[in-house]
Amino acid sequence: MLNNQEITQTIVDIADAMEVLGENRFRVAAYRRAADTLGAQTTSLATLHAQGDLTALPGVGEGIAGIIGELLDQGHAPFVDELLTRVPPGLLDILRVPEIGPKSAARLFHDEGITDLAALQAAASEGRLRAVKGFGAKTEARILAAINLMLTSTNRLRLIDALPVMDTLVAAIGGLAGVRRVVPAGSLRRGASTVGDLNLLLATDDITGVRAALRQLPQVAGCDPDLGDVFGLQLHNGMRAGVALTPPEQWGSALVYWTGSREHVTQLQALAAERGWSFDARGFTVANSLRRCLDEDSVYAALDLPTIIPELREGWGEIAAAQQGRLPTVIEPGDIHADLHWHTTWSDGKGSLREMAEAGRALGYAFMSVADHSAYLGVTGGLDAERLRQQRLEIDALNAEYGASGASFRLLQGCEVDILPDGALALPDDVLARLDLVIASPHVALRQPREAATARLVRAINNPHVDIIGHPTGRLLNTRPGADLDMAQVIAAAASTGTILEVNAGPERLDLDAPHIRAALAAGVRLTINTDAHDPRHLAGISLGVTTARRGGAAAADVINTWELAQIAGINDRSAST
Repeated sequence: MLNNQEITQTIVDIADAMEVLGENRFRVAAYRRAADTLGAQTTSLATLHAQGDLTALPGVGEGIAGIIGELLDQGHAPFVDELLTRVPPGLLDILRVPEIGPKSAARLFHDEGITDLAALQAAASEGRLRAVKGFGAKTEARILAAINLMLTSTNRLRLIDALPVMDTLVAAIGGLAGVRRVVPAGSLRRGASTVGDLNLLLATDDITGVRAALRQLPQVAGCDPDLGDVFGLQLHNGMRAGVALTPPEQWGSALVYWTGSREHVTQLQALAAERGWSFDARGFTVANSLRRCLDEDSVYAALDLPTIIPELREGWGEIAAAQQGRLPTVIEPGDIHADLHWHTTWSDGKGSLREMAEAGRALGYAFMSVADHSAYLGVTGGLDAERLRQQRLEIDALNAEYGASGASFRLLQGCEVDILPDGALALPDDVLARLDLVIASPHVALRQPREAATARLVRAINNPHVDIIGHPTGRLLNTRPGADLDMAQVIAAAASTGTILEVNAGPERLDLDAPHIRAALAAGVRLTINTDAHDPRHLAGISLGVTTARRGGAAAADVINTWELAQIAGINDRSAST
């Protein structure tokens, strides 16, 4: 029987095939919505099908439910069989390349006979792709880089994709008889931007009974052979979950051990060895006697250390910092007063200025700064000088309305200005001078050689009108590596000019990453954490950026979103008038 992941992929394939064949875009969108729903479903689709509950899932109507039923009952569906005979299977793989859309894939298929990734890679490697209509040398290079990344990247989950599945598992497992406690462990608990398997730690007095109950969970498709108190679960959505079971009296040591990282635990074990002890998930072994730890504080206290938060446990010097009393008091989500980078319908956002502002107010923000795109990338409908002037009028009207109502909330006008390949900006200085905040971001030419890519960013940093560098590397997790930058030079330039570096909380970015945050803070560079939201609902996603900043050791005072409006106005003379 097909599992959830295989069924979801089939629905995605249907949508891709339809789009390549030029079929009705509304039908294509319907299949994509259904695929999104199915991909997030942790309960077995086979169970829902047997219960007649498939159509209760958002976006799954009778037609799509029927196809899913056929896939489950027969292993195939006539509609899918017929559709996919019209599109070579390898062409669907080509559509996974970020630089290629359905129209491009169709052109490669019909005009060039390119039907799979191998043929596409060969054409790009040999310089033949640039001659195809609609491509060119730069596109060819980007496609080749994307294919190489796809073929070499490890199969890791983005944090945003792993978290809801983990929440579902924790809720389900927490309701099982005999389970005293259950929490995430591993890289997810440490807040890493991507994770491998999901990892959980369970406290129980009945390891045998709980293990048997886990097999029966609706989210679980299979279980590893009986290997004791550590084993793996295969979920219906294709993910794996590693489970460790521990007696409650060993909870603290087990939680430290299974949270990791390996480097952090190894360093703790080295400290224990200096005392003649050993340390593992059971606790400390001292003179052949086991010393258990009920909580994590007890583990660190036994080694004369303050408790180190999970986000810092990467073996990056946190234990030495703890010994020297230099552990940072890191930022908390509640410290954030504002979001300074988000988009509206003035460019490529889905919410109006008012809708985005109201969503921010609902989050308790005291002020916000819009950052619609500059007029450079054609796909964003960006703003030029005149449209920025018109937007300012709407912002002024909204601020007047808030003031008249007694609301202590203020909108600032920023702009996300494209950094051109040579480091110049997409808007002239006299236009930038009228903005409250200028965010300069790299969106194009991200495959420049290291020297050129670094010089480009440094030139933008040295522009006196630039306040913030947005998502500095331009990476997209699991999709596109960041620009090849000499980050030491970039950070030094930012420190010299007082330019702020962004921790972009967009779940596909989380850029800057933790190591670069640590380096920036060490150089005295200030940070900003922003959602880059294009929808009012996405403003609530700033917590992922906060987690990333915590991993880098950022304190609240290091992040300008924690400041008051008057402090933000002091960043430059241009915002003082607000």
